Amino acid sequence: MKHLKTIFSVLALVAVFSCTKSKTESSGYVAFELSSNQDVVDVMTRSQVSDYTALPSAGDFTLTIKDASSATVWSGLFSEWDSQTPLEAGNYTAEATYGGDEEGFDKPYFAGSQTFSVNGGSTTPVQISVTLNNTVIKITASEYFKKYFVDYEFKLTRDGQDVVVFAKDETRAAFIDGYKITLEYILKNDSGTVFTNKTDYSQLESATAYTVKFDAPEVGGSSIVISFNDTVETVELGDYELND
Repeated sequence: MKHLKTIFSVLALVAVFSCTKSKTESSGYVAFELSSNQDVVDVMTRSQVSDYTALPSAGDFTLTIKDASSATVWSGLFSEWDSQTPLEAGNYTAEATYGGDEEGFDKPYFAGSQTFSVNGGSTTPVQISVTLNNTVIKITASEYFKKYFVDYEFKLTRDGQDVVVFAKDETRAAFIDGYKITLEYILKNDSGTVFTNKTDYSQLESATAYTVKFDAPEVGGSSIVISFNDTVETVELGDYELND
């Protein structure tokens, strides 16, 4: 009888060990690492995202893991992921995002994804590279322009709705959804006369910085010059005279 109990105990241990081993071999682990490409295309100068805003930390990114059927199996902050969290063996896609819900100053939108496979009983290292996914717009005014216009305001609009408003002397760059935007400008001279106009810009690229510069002639006149990166436009003011 004692011999039979010993046999049954050994068989039970073998069964438990087999189940544990089977479960271990059917799942694995993932160690994620985040890398970023800060480069921003600028026809005027070489620049990076950090030239226009503070960069987010890796832990502030949202990490989403999807299986082969695109079903979400885990989602949360990058800092909340535990590399000891088991995932069933198989193919997955990891997405890392930051921002994207808003446009405006200090609103960069980073995103990136990486496919990977989980093997049972092992840890898979996965690096996700993220890049800037929105467009950077910076607006400047020359000293001559400021001399003639005592007050001014620039607005980026889309479908008639304000996206970003640049108040007088605003120096920050705005992060917006690219491709097409309208620039409206309201200018006022020292006599209180107001001039308004707008210009449409299209085919704007993501991860690209565009600088809009407003300038005026040194000796007055009835026009202003708007430079959009390397494109120059002269805008006639009509009866609006630029006087000292």
